Amino acid sequence: MLRLRFKNPVPRHLARHAPFPQLHTEQPLKSRIEPETARRFQVVSLRQADGSFVASVVEAPEILVYDRSRKAAENRAARKYLKTPDPHAYRQHPLATTKAVTIDMEYDEDARAFVTFVKEFHRMSTFGETESTALDRTAEMIRGYVKSMEANQKKIPLAAVKLAELKRIMGLD
Repeated sequence: MLRLRFKNPVPRHLARHAPFPQLHTEQPLKSRIEPETARRFQVVSLRQADGSFVASVVEAPEILVYDRSRKAAENRAARKYLKTPDPHAYRQHPLATTKAVTIDMEYDEDARAFVTFVKEFHRMSTFGETESTALDRTAEMIRGYVKSMEANQKKIPLAAVKLAELKRIMGLD
């Protein structure tokens, strides 16, 4: 078995052996994570015939940025991409990450809306034009349901631990 050992940082002419080749400045594809939102994306930059660079974001190929330096083109493309709304932001929604309730979401072609169903609450349903909107409306629906059931002294069909977790997430404490 052959093991190559290199000092850190790896010299330019041996960059292909670096442990993280995407971090090398000359690598055309670089993965990035926005620190504030944890939004993940990839930037591609290529040298043009005139010596300038073109950069694009893999997740948004319509973004094309031209600049004299690779770093400037990549940074401008990343800034442009981060100004657009995140289509996967709903994955960070409290209802999407909790295990207190099960929420099924599907896209209804006829209504052109995302429809959510809360399994534990007799498949109560609501909708929204985007995933995030549908989850926000589901949260409002759950708040109203829990408040109404408690006001009428009715039993909520959920285990005590899960109900406590749901109330904490919904801000009903």
